[in-house]
Amino acid sequence: MIRTWASCLLSLLVITLPLPARAQDVGEVFRRVNSSVVIIRARWNEPAGPGQVAKVSEIGSGFLISAQGQVITAAHVVQTADSITAEFLGGEQVSARVIASEPAADVALLQLERVPAGQVVASMGDSSKARVGDPVFVIGAPYGIGHTLSVGHLSARYRPNTIDSDMALAELLQTDAAINPGNSGGPMFNTAGEVIGVASHNISQSGGFEGLGFVVAINMASSFCLKSPPPGAGSSASR
Repeated sequence: MIRTWASCLLSLLVITLPLPARAQDVGEVFRRVNSSVVIIRARWNEPAGPGQVAKVSEIGSGFLISAQGQVITAAHVVQTADSITAEFLGGEQVSARVIASEPAADVALLQLERVPAGQVVASMGDSSKARVGDPVFVIGAPYGIGHTLSVGHLSARYRPNTIDSDMALAELLQTDAAINPGNSGGPMFNTAGEVIGVASHNISQSGGFEGLGFVVAINMASSFCLKSPPPGAGSSASR
């Protein structure tokens, strides 16, 4: 009789334990927010010797935060650029210019010359509520391959001026979601599809994603980029 009751109790526990989130949930959220992400291409000229100039280009990522065409990205992607374009999911490219930048926090705000019709505006989350162990995902253009998804967890969080002296103003969130060159400036989302961080850099011996990935907490990024909440945030943008 004891074994029978024990077996029944075990079966009840197995049945009533909460099930883990379905794998397709991440895919569903990804499809909902993906079109808010843009590929950033920045170009500028640098001296390459006496009488010579070299053309330099940088690929990063960013995300649309207002129907009026404001985009957040990483400062190191665009701060020296002579020309900047943002490419949307459908392939349409739009010129952009820097209207605010804080290199010590590695965040910048761009203004697009126009917004293609029907684009999704990213919803801003509250990074102060994010906890170590929370599932997160990053969308960006690693090595120029646009709208790539990587999934992981929030690994740690650091106060300003504790990890990187060149980014003394940035509150950094560490993640094991893959961050590669080209991800910089792209959004890190929580499972509700809200942006809680801006991909910045990683620390690794090879330069690849197997190292430590860092993003700038969105609360701090917003405080540097925005004087007030962006108009139209969370709605669809129109031309």
